[in-house]
Amino acid sequence: MADELERLEEEVGHPGDLLEALVSRITGEAISQFSKIEADWLSLMWCMDAYRVAGVAPRGMGTQTVSEGRRLAAIYRTKGNWFATIIAALLQNRTSQPIAAKGRVQGFSQPHQVDVAWPSREHDPLVCIETKVTGAPKYADTPSRGALADYTSRRKEAKFAATHVTLYRRQQETAIDHWGVWRAQAPPKTYFMWAARLRTDNPPDKVESMIREAQILVDTYLEGAGILAWRERSDRSGYEVVPLPQRAMVTTLDDVIYRVATEIKQAVGPQGTPPAPQVPEKPVEGAADVAPDPSNE
Repeated sequence: MADELERLEEEVGHPGDLLEALVSRITGEAISQFSKIEADWLSLMWCMDAYRVAGVAPRGMGTQTVSEGRRLAAIYRTKGNWFATIIAALLQNRTSQPIAAKGRVQGFSQPHQVDVAWPSREHDPLVCIETKVTGAPKYADTPSRGALADYTSRRKEAKFAATHVTLYRRQQETAIDHWGVWRAQAPPKTYFMWAARLRTDNPPDKVESMIREAQILVDTYLEGAGILAWRERSDRSGYEVVPLPQRAMVTTLDDVIYRVATEIKQAVGPQGTPPAPQVPEKPVEGAADVAPDPSNE
């Protein structure tokens, strides 16, 4: 096991070190575009996937008292948290506003864990971003997971959270009338940012499938969606980005970051502070004490 760890660290590095270096670079260089750190992200994903394929947990990461397999699985699931943290850091650089990742936000009848939100507060955020990282390589006897694996449950969560948080302000007095008009006007503005490894074995994933799914979400529940897709290079030396055709509101991550930053800049007051939260006079009794839905990542 020690020899395998040394081999992995020499060949692909350590995911914890790569993540720390990436976040430090974003902060230190005031980077505000994902495209500027795209190669770093792919290297991090390649590194983490190498440990998954080898069945070895990265040195010093995770709960040391659990089995190797459980520890590796738990570490692997945190890549979604990494993505949210990076998006929050990029957006903070672009807006000079505090941006929180994985914060608690109160909805109509229960709290939610929102991946990225502004303002960074529990009540009445004005912009929310749902982030997802999907896809995984084959390891041991477990087949590879496609970009759309578990997507239906995650899609349901995104729809529910987007609507449920929007209902918070007016509670049971909410008057919707035409769904599209209400959704466009009632805060928070909600966006979806999806990063995925495309499967190249049978059946291979196609980025067009991701675009189709995201487009339906935008047409019915969200303000916009951005996608980053990657696949293994033909020489198996790392990952490469799959070009994304421009399709309506489904665009690149940078375009969504730009759009969210614009929303934030237009909402801040003359002193650079966000508007005060609008808290309902009679919220649902006990709603704040209800356990939030568990995080998938």
